[in-house]
Amino acid sequence: MVRSRTGRWRSLRWAAVALLGASAALIGAGPAQAAGADLSTGSLTWGFKASFRAYMNSGNGSPPIAASNGASINSDGTFTFPVKGGTYDATTGAIDAEYGGKVVFSYPAHFFTISLANPTVVVTGDTAALKADVDLVTTATDPVSVRQATIATIAVTDGNPGGNGGTVTATNLAATMTAEGASAFNGFYAAGTALDPLSFTFSTGGGEPAGPAVGVTPSTGVDPAGATITVEGSGFDPEANSAAGIYVSFGPKVDEHWTNSGVLQVTKWVSKTNEPTEARDRLHADGTFRTTLPISAVYTDRNGAQVDCTKVQCYVITFAARGAADRSQDTFTPVTFTRAPAGGGDTDQQITATVTGGALTLGVAGATVALPAVSNGQVTTGALNTATVADLRGTNAGWSLVGQVSDFASAGGGTIAADNLGWVPNAAVGTDGLAGTPGVVTPGATAAPGAGLGTARALCTSATGASNGTFTCGAQLNLGVPASALAGDYTAILTLTLS
Repeated sequence: MVRSRTGRWRSLRWAAVALLGASAALIGAGPAQAAGADLSTGSLTWGFKASFRAYMNSGNGSPPIAASNGASINSDGTFTFPVKGGTYDATTGAIDAEYGGKVVFSYPAHFFTISLANPTVVVTGDTAALKADVDLVTTATDPVSVRQATIATIAVTDGNPGGNGGTVTATNLAATMTAEGASAFNGFYAAGTALDPLSFTFSTGGGEPAGPAVGVTPSTGVDPAGATITVEGSGFDPEANSAAGIYVSFGPKVDEHWTNSGVLQVTKWVSKTNEPTEARDRLHADGTFRTTLPISAVYTDRNGAQVDCTKVQCYVITFAARGAADRSQDTFTPVTFTRAPAGGGDTDQQITATVTGGALTLGVAGATVALPAVSNGQVTTGALNTATVADLRGTNAGWSLVGQVSDFASAGGGTIAADNLGWVPNAAVGTDGLAGTPGVVTPGATAAPGAGLGTARALCTSATGASNGTFTCGAQLNLGVPASALAGDYTAILTLTLS
């Protein structure tokens, strides 16, 4: 019988009114962007301030300093941020170089966390500055969040930055904190404080954008009631991020779009191993793909908000799949719709709904499996009762179903080792009558009699990002009976565990 069972930050001046006032001031308009060639590759290296890093590393953050979204921490403690866009005018020397990534400083014992992200170098004539996004979270006062605040002035000289063809390099430029920077960091350092010097480089690639490129047909005059657009891409890396591929989506541009996918109307997963379906397509070895997206101008996103792409600009967006921090696969291709003619009797009503998510459950079609009688030295075969896994959590967190069997025993004192029971697993995706995007389930590896279920082995699994839905898992059971086994009726317990 086979049965299943289921201190404080001393230097801060906590002043909520001053903080909020600084936020309003720092969000103001910055210098005009430089005209010229688009930036393609390059990086910015900066450490903010060495004494501040030493102070953070003496604290209890876990970790005290962390880098993400493409930024990295160098061996000397400084940080490197990759180019993500911007322009350079070789005629005037004007620079608007945008770098990506985030560095987070955390000191729980002193009640604060500060993040510094997306630094931008702006050079116009003899004036140069460093801008960045700064967020302060503390239990002592209201949080502060500023975008592209001018946090430091930069001292440039003749020949530094210097250009050679389409490449510009600047080395050890002196940086000084501004009044805006002092406010953004809540007075930890005063305006005029010398910060770490910074270095940066970038290339324009001869004035042409490098890396991934996307074309959309049609991209203008799209019927707002709905249309299927064709998306063609080139220059993508099929091997990037462990060959995870990319997502091809449609919707508005938002901050950290790779984690805020709830605002998107439709998404396809494109990777080198995919077979084309309604939800997937193939990324070819040469970095190209061709797929389609069904879109409309007005839709309700997964957060319950209505998006009207005739009023807000929407894009075909590509980005690295599986939540990767790699921003080199990001593209934004605008799509515009025709507007409905004036007059008429159409009205809109926004419908909202809240999906709370459910549970991860396991059900089995029966409690016993009777294998056919068998002679010593032979193999008897039967079917495992079908197991049904329902992942209704709404998180796509992934799951695995594993099985392990006890030794077989008979009333007459005979035993057959558990490893003599092997299996050949199978798995299938259940039907969703509500037109949801199907998940993915993978059967476990075959285990032969003699090297079988004495240890836990996967019956089926579903990976993170594709586990929502209902799935069935089964197996052909193969029990090898040793020639030395005593005759009799044998029983073992097979336990299936879902996690």
